Amino acid sequence: MSLLGMRRPAKSLTVTAAAVAALFVAGISPAAAAADGATGQSCSWNCGRLTNSTAIGLSATLEWGDGSSDEPRWRWERWVPSGTSLGGNASRIDVDGVYVPGGCVATGVVFGVLYNHPVVWGAGWHKISGNENAALTGIVC
Repeated sequence: MSLLGMRRPAKSLTVTAAAVAALFVAGISPAAAAADGATGQSCSWNCGRLTNSTAIGLSATLEWGDGSSDEPRWRWERWVPSGTSLGGNASRIDVDGVYVPGGCVATGVVFGVLYNHPVVWGAGWHKISGNENAALTGIVC
């Protein structure tokens, strides 16, 4: 095979390698910058999750913020209908909190890596930490 014959495959290999490298970098960059909700939209590990098994839909936030008017929790609010879940490591979405509507009390369990504990949450925002699954099963309003 001549040098000219080898030139085309080498060029194709270079283009293919560059494309694979670009996909690899694109796949890692957003996730690496998003540990525990840093962007409010994605994560690759340590992702919070809300499982809503209550009779009503609930609001979840993807960015906890500080609750001030400059960084309100509802800025990254997502609706989680009854019988559905949002977030978790497999989805690469980090849920940082859940809102229990005024006049309501939600019950359930928070599952962590090394612990599980029952919760009874009154009205307002409640924090869901990374690698926690807040599984809410009941609500009384």
